[in-house]
Amino acid sequence: MKKYSLKPHSVSDFLQNSLDSEQLNAVLNSKGRSLVVAGPGSGKTRVITFKIAHLISQGVKPENILLVTFTRAASKEMIDRARKASGTSLKGMLSGTFHHICNYFIRKYSKYLDITDNFTILDREDSKDLIKHVRGQLLEDIGKKEAPVLPSAGVLLSIFSYCLNCMVDLEESIVRKNNKFLGVYEHIEEIWKRYTQIKLDHNGLDYDDLLIKTTELFENNPRILSKESERFQWILVDEFQDTNLVQYKLVEMLSSVNKNLIVVGDDAQSIYSFRGARFENVYDFLNKGDANIFKIQNNYRSTPEIVELVNKIVPDSSLEKELKAVRDSGPTPVIAETWDNLEEAAFVAQKIEEHLNDGIPPERIAVLYRSHYHSMELQMELDKRKINYILFSGPKFVETAHVKDILAFLKVIFNPLDQLSWGRLLRLFPGVGTKTSFKIISAIMSAVNDGVEPHTIIDNFESNRYNLDKIVELLKRNDANDRPTNLIEDFYSAFYGDYLDQKYPNARERRLDVERLIDISERYEDIGVLLEDLAVSEKVDIEREEKERSENIVLTTVHQAKGLEWDVVFILAVNPGDFPHAMAIMEGNYDEEERIFYVAVTRCRDFLYIVRQRGGRSKPMMGNKFVFRTGHDFISKIPENIVEKWDIGWDF
Repeated sequence: MKKYSLKPHSVSDFLQNSLDSEQLNAVLNSKGRSLVVAGPGSGKTRVITFKIAHLISQGVKPENILLVTFTRAASKEMIDRARKASGTSLKGMLSGTFHHICNYFIRKYSKYLDITDNFTILDREDSKDLIKHVRGQLLEDIGKKEAPVLPSAGVLLSIFSYCLNCMVDLEESIVRKNNKFLGVYEHIEEIWKRYTQIKLDHNGLDYDDLLIKTTELFENNPRILSKESERFQWILVDEFQDTNLVQYKLVEMLSSVNKNLIVVGDDAQSIYSFRGARFENVYDFLNKGDANIFKIQNNYRSTPEIVELVNKIVPDSSLEKELKAVRDSGPTPVIAETWDNLEEAAFVAQKIEEHLNDGIPPERIAVLYRSHYHSMELQMELDKRKINYILFSGPKFVETAHVKDILAFLKVIFNPLDQLSWGRLLRLFPGVGTKTSFKIISAIMSAVNDGVEPHTIIDNFESNRYNLDKIVELLKRNDANDRPTNLIEDFYSAFYGDYLDQKYPNARERRLDVERLIDISERYEDIGVLLEDLAVSEKVDIEREEKERSENIVLTTVHQAKGLEWDVVFILAVNPGDFPHAMAIMEGNYDEEERIFYVAVTRCRDFLYIVRQRGGRSKPMMGNKFVFRTGHDFISKIPENIVEKWDIGWDF
């Protein structure tokens, strides 16, 4: 028989001209189960972007591709780039964070989960409020004399969340978080039961529920899983090293039919174990068999001098990699030694002034630290020198009190069974405390089930003591069919603007946030979609930070710096016990500390300053004694010939 050979398609020009050889190999040849090990600054976003564009060029429909990212901003950036590269709209493609995608499936199949599709999503603060409520109820039931010492609502939430995301039982979660609370295990279990029930009563799901309920949906409904898995011919997962067990399980389930699961990440940058992330997922993925591995190692971010240092501090417990510098040569990295944290603050502030005078924009300069308290002296020093800075901390936009107040109004209109939001809304009015709001809410719950409008019930409580006429009028003239922006503007102009002026000394700043929320809401026709997007997306916070970041030095923990980069980076207090953290060393987590340091160094483009103290402590004095510290030291891995060592001191 005569053999006739088919010629392969030539590689599209848009791929050849846009990717280096390693990136191109990953884009063209990743199929089946594939891991793309993406070193820092190597262009992983580019690989995902062009993988999508390449699939489209090969005839794959957008609705048959699933992209999972860890931030909404990353998803938006990748989709925007893929649209440009492919020349198509990508309409019908599902993309976003795990929580966004799970929210999509739950609303689509809510009837299989005994959930109404107008459920509201509880943010972390909502969850803490509910846990605080049931915790208080339990203590009341026990009685003051017999009441044990229970964890705070925040600690309880972290225990419950760790339990679910790491797929361990409650007892093990308590041991991992704080084993001293094992003595009150039964009480913690009871709080969890009540918390679970009250969420059902409120027709609400928290962030963890979104993951767990989706897993349950697929486990209990094989036909639905088969249908969705058949739909997604290709699944791409970004930042795979930061997935937890539930998230890993979900993408394995969704890829069960077509078997094309492309995961991108770098196990050396896995730094979120405290919230259940497992860098071991990378190894489990590889060990499952038939997995392809691609490495992209050209570093486009940092100078060769910094890349050389980075290669010396690759964490021991990570896949082998060797970054290759692409940029031109730059300044040698500096290890600066100071006597204490006050001298450290003076050095960093003075050096920042020099860089500013040399023309580097302030927003291109960052100071990183392992723990927030290491920044306190520097904050004071920057204040003295009138250098503007921004702290990457504090509440998220949607978790600020004034934004949550407005969202409470939207939520009760959208979901009248949301008792938590009713409580928040009613307590804005003078004379209405916890007991009164509870009475009104109980009456509303009964009325809603009987088809009575909530404003009728609230009107019955109207008296000289409770001035509720404004909320009654607002509820009368607004409903769930109204545009979100109209609802917010009415609430703001009729009541909440005056409330801000009366309540807060910084009312002007809070008003600006409300106006920002109104701007955002103008993009939406549907109140439910707005509430969804605000609940499962941090995009609003990123836009807010970008505005605030302009003209400001950035001060941030390493955890909050991940994924970002600056021209000038200072890393504070790189001492044994400070960074790496003493508690992590005691608990046997030194390998994670190595990864955190690796992430810190790789944020820098040009000027890197690693600051340490001569005695190994940021505060060498305890009382009237000098205390020196030795032990695990990151600096010991860095060869002396690739850095400059500076001895910092006062010149009197």
